Amino acid sequence: MIVKVINNASQAVTDSSVSSGALVVPTGLIRVVATVDSYISLTASAATVDNTGIVISAGSENIFSVANGSFVNGLRVGSASGRISICCVQAGSETV
Repeated sequence: MIVKVINNASQAVTDSSVSSGALVVPTGLIRVVATVDSYISLTASAATVDNTGIVISAGSENIFSVANGSFVNGLRVGSASGRISICCVQAGSETV
């Protein structure tokens, strides 16, 4: 799948739950990538996440459908801190 980046945000992921700001998501799709294994939750307002959240592996690309104004909440899985990158994307295809 080819995606076009509309906007992006980044946040630290540590041993304490963190939340993004309200995301501007006109397309309804976000791409989430973390530098370390992380738990995340996708919510309508800033919230905490714990070890029952969605697990994303370090370096994996994850596409989620969310409402405009959603929040991504993150927590690291192991002992190393890292970053979560969140991009609003538009899915498409490339013609050759």
